[in-house]
Amino acid sequence: MSSILERMPAFESRRLVGSTFLIRERDDVYDEHPHIYAKINPGISTIVIIDTGCGGASNDPDVGVTSLREFIETVDVADNDHKPLNKDGSMSYVIVLSHCHYDHILAVEQFSDAVILASANSPEFVDSENLPAHSLCDALGLRTPSYESTLVPHKHEIPETGMIILHTPGHTPDELAVYDYQERMLYVGDTLYEHAPIIFPKEGSIIEWFTSVNALISLVQSEKVDDGGQRLQISAGHETAGQPALAVLTSTKAFMQGVIEGKEPVRERMVKRGEETVMYRQDNGVYSLICPERLVLEARAVQCS
Repeated sequence: MSSILERMPAFESRRLVGSTFLIRERDDVYDEHPHIYAKINPGISTIVIIDTGCGGASNDPDVGVTSLREFIETVDVADNDHKPLNKDGSMSYVIVLSHCHYDHILAVEQFSDAVILASANSPEFVDSENLPAHSLCDALGLRTPSYESTLVPHKHEIPETGMIILHTPGHTPDELAVYDYQERMLYVGDTLYEHAPIIFPKEGSIIEWFTSVNALISLVQSEKVDDGGQRLQISAGHETAGQPALAVLTSTKAFMQGVIEGKEPVRERMVKRGEETVMYRQDNGVYSLICPERLVLEARAVQCS
């Protein structure tokens, strides 16, 4: 029988920048293909994991390694000198959850011994009573993971990692971003990404989204290194990884502004979680949006007032 290292994992990984690796679920049953980020900090014997993905449930019958933690600790990664990212679990874990949706938290229980950080912007949104609904686990008939997180304030610094947590509500009230000022990378979770629909649940707010994106644009522009921030990169919870931050932020904002101003036509209508939901999509397919129509109308009313 083949050893565990010879069995195909549900994940693939490559170096993203410096000491940080992108881990991607290849063929998950939810068709989410979430991005998971791992920054290795050997000086403090800690590995920071941003999001934990869908839990390794794969459409591929040949997949043998479905545990994210097992992948990180046992599977060789070519870009890491053909060694596991955290061989035998020798480094401790800090888990940062960009928000509480199921495709970002389903493997979090594998890290019960870790420090788990989440946004303190809306504590009631992520409390144990509301988590089943707000994680969307209830809507999908999934068991909601049980975990204890430390809710951290805006601009919380993860000690000795060069990483700062920023509150960026909009997609959800608990959405956060992580800015790695050492490696000049901005991790934005599901706030925005390219080539797949940006999805707002009924609990989201496009009004707050614009405020958060404007703050991120200001952050990038304030970084005077690398041509005024043009080379500072951005990575998201899906699709986008290692792209020019300012260009992605401003082009996404322009698309969303077009939606609010009525310049982008509604391409499709549907009902999701009991609400009239609309889809907008650029002709070139770079940006698209799915959200309750109510959120568009609320943002339109504010911008027109």
